Amino acid sequence: MQSNNIIDVLESEEAISFISENISADLPSITFKYAGKTSFNFIICLQLMAIYVKAQKKIPLFWDKLLAIDQRSYEQCTSQAVAEYKCTFMGGETLLDITGGIGVDSIFLSSAFQSVKAVEKNMELHQLAAYNVTKLGIPNLIRLCGDGADYLDQKYDWIYIDPDRRPGNTRAVALPLLVPNVLDLLTDLKRCATWVYIKLSPLFDLVEIWRQFKNVNAVHLIAERGEIKEVGVILDMASSSHQKIVILKDVYSDFSQEINLEIPVVFKFSEEISGPYLLVPIALVSKAGAAHFFLKDTVTSKHETFDLYFSKSSTVYGFRSFEIIRQTGLNSKELKLVCHDLGITQLNIVLKGIADAPGLWHKKLGTKDGGTCFLFLLKGNKNHAILAQSIFRDNKSF
Repeated sequence: MQSNNIIDVLESEEAISFISENISADLPSITFKYAGKTSFNFIICLQLMAIYVKAQKKIPLFWDKLLAIDQRSYEQCTSQAVAEYKCTFMGGETLLDITGGIGVDSIFLSSAFQSVKAVEKNMELHQLAAYNVTKLGIPNLIRLCGDGADYLDQKYDWIYIDPDRRPGNTRAVALPLLVPNVLDLLTDLKRCATWVYIKLSPLFDLVEIWRQFKNVNAVHLIAERGEIKEVGVILDMASSSHQKIVILKDVYSDFSQEINLEIPVVFKFSEEISGPYLLVPIALVSKAGAAHFFLKDTVTSKHETFDLYFSKSSTVYGFRSFEIIRQTGLNSKELKLVCHDLGITQLNIVLKGIADAPGLWHKKLGTKDGGTCFLFLLKGNKNHAILAQSIFRDNKSF
């Protein structure tokens, strides 16, 4: 079994020394040098090393403690920073994780609960996760192998669900296509849980959350380094009504904002503003459809087609800011002359409504990717281009 091979390598003192001494080495070079010359499974060791190199950023605990993991688990697991963030709003006496996986979430949530059970159906994945719990010495975290739904037989403070979004060979987003189908478990969850946390795809439609669930306490939109990682839904199983509270959080930066979508924001976009600044909402703000919450105290107009805003304010929380240099038509010859006249040889191209690759436009303009200038090429009701200079902020999420 693959899990046994991984554990055998991690139990080998020779393999552990090899990993520690060669983690920064070029893998093809050490493959040529050491293949067939070790007493441990060299191929498995190399696979672990390749994962550990990436894990130093995503899940540093797994590298620090040399925990067991395979490639698929690494790709699907929660990052350490996101798992640690969940500990700030989840806690109590008992937690049941019915989709245990490799266990990143349950490992960190064990610090917020007196007792945690994590259930995983896949035997090999369970063995890796159980090995890690033993290696870390977490006495209040119990790993079980089986169907998590079978453990909905007693009361828990929290039940955690991370449905498999790849039950077959394709990715799924809609709730009925996920495993387990949370909608089928709602009766059992109401009987067994005080609170439920459901981890959903970053692509999940927020409107669908309040349509499918009648007892939503809050929705957490969680990002890391500007990229949305998950949509987390908290259900209050003792309630029969819901709240439209959305918490936006980037775990890498200090960006954090709570929004109540039930409270109307009286804000009217100005019709005549065309600059001098261009505002682009960060992914969290755009996903929540919450631009007007952040722009309510500004003089701003919205682009007629895209989620872009012209403003008299140079910086607005939740937005990337740009100072507009020039606006032109979508004419590559005209744009090339503008770049030449301004001495711009390097810029970042943002395409909206255009299927071209940025590289094609760099070739047309004679420019290279990078720098602090941005060229927005917009094809909608009105076709035009906006050349702008990025305004940097201290906030790491921008």
